[in-house]
Amino acid sequence: MPTKRLAQRSAASNSLETSLWELANFTPKQAEAWQALMDFDYVLYGGARGGGKSYLLRWAMLLYLEKIFRTTGIRNVKVAIFCEDYPTLKDRQITWIETEFPSWCGELKSTKADGLGFHLHPDLGAGVILLRNLDKPDKYKSSQWAAIAVDELTQNDYKIFGKLIGSKRWPGLGFTKFLGTTNPGGIGHLWVKDAWVDGTFQGHPELKKKADQFKFVPALLDDNPYLPPEYRADLELQEEKIKKAWLYGDWTVFEGQVFAEWNPELHTCKPFEVPDYWIRRRAVDWGYAKPWCTLWSATDPDTGRMYIYREAYGTGLTDQRQTQIIKQHSEGEEFKVSFGDPAMWQRKNLMGIVSSTADEYSKNGVKLTAGDNDRASGKRKVHRALANLPDGLPGLVIFEKCKNLIRTLPALPYDETRVEDVDRSAEDHAYDTLRYLLSDLAKPPDPGDNTAQLAWERKARAIAEHFK
Repeated sequence: MPTKRLAQRSAASNSLETSLWELANFTPKQAEAWQALMDFDYVLYGGARGGGKSYLLRWAMLLYLEKIFRTTGIRNVKVAIFCEDYPTLKDRQITWIETEFPSWCGELKSTKADGLGFHLHPDLGAGVILLRNLDKPDKYKSSQWAAIAVDELTQNDYKIFGKLIGSKRWPGLGFTKFLGTTNPGGIGHLWVKDAWVDGTFQGHPELKKKADQFKFVPALLDDNPYLPPEYRADLELQEEKIKKAWLYGDWTVFEGQVFAEWNPELHTCKPFEVPDYWIRRRAVDWGYAKPWCTLWSATDPDTGRMYIYREAYGTGLTDQRQTQIIKQHSEGEEFKVSFGDPAMWQRKNLMGIVSSTADEYSKNGVKLTAGDNDRASGKRKVHRALANLPDGLPGLVIFEKCKNLIRTLPALPYDETRVEDVDRSAEDHAYDTLRYLLSDLAKPPDPGDNTAQLAWERKARAIAEHFK
């Protein structure tokens, strides 16, 4: 926390008569986020770096507990602050709570009943801010909290959010709150952007019934007057796309974005009638509980440009229903090849009948060829497809109606351990389908691989020997 802010608080920090609101000393934007939390059930604060996100989180929870006791008289209420792991929790929250929260309002301690938390003084209602990490979220299944606050929400997938809000309840309270803070990026970038920033709920339509309770409060670097000017100067040194995310909170680019070359103005187009003579392909990424996806492509033989002109995407569909949809949308069209997820050839025994999903597809009139499942090669092919052709325009263009591919492809982050691969815990189903669709795209030569050159030299020597 900036020294300037600490100095402003120091004179009043030991006074029982000083209100917590005065001590919080929110910036106008943080105050806007606090008011949003009073008016909405699900609030997200953030965007650019330096907006005071972690600071807002802990002080909002302290103020919220004090407000509950002051307005309802309910005592011993619990709220929880979460980070993705304990070291991060310590760096972002625990250390600062020890420094910032005045001793007269409570104590940071660990108890057998609650674990680590900040316990408010009985005169303030004896509420508790529990400090937790999300390494194993299942351990909180039986918990209940009057408010849940998550620091860097995009570092978590949607399943974790679902598990947490299942515990957002408190006896006697007719209102409970969720507060998230974050920068763009991470495995949760897509669902967070979808719910709060865009407000479309495309990936999780079940949230639409609560759409009017979601509120996004964007925060910029300039909204925080307590930051030293050197901080902005350091961010100005970043490459242009990262600077857009960190300085201006641009959710279309972020640190760790795999396909940073994505440009919706160039890589998407309005639908048009595809000529019959263009070369068509299909590809399938199988799923049932997780999304199943099929993509249709057509390549202009004159330019080599590939257009994704149709997609099908959904969950809970049987093999038979999937093939029905594919055939229905493919009627009257001829395809050079239809690629499938190689996992579709895994054999399974159902009531004594051994078959595979690929067999079921074939039996229902959709014959597949196993797609290339080399993930590193597939990622390189997608990069090559997105790159420009000699005419200066991208080699891959997607019809605007293919909403799930357009929605998910630019939101994919890198995996933290397999650093050259897409994070498989992100929503990568349409991307995987695109990889399979590019299976017969020739692999680029490896600069360090001279196998082809040596083979040519051997052939040349053989021909020379023949004519001696």
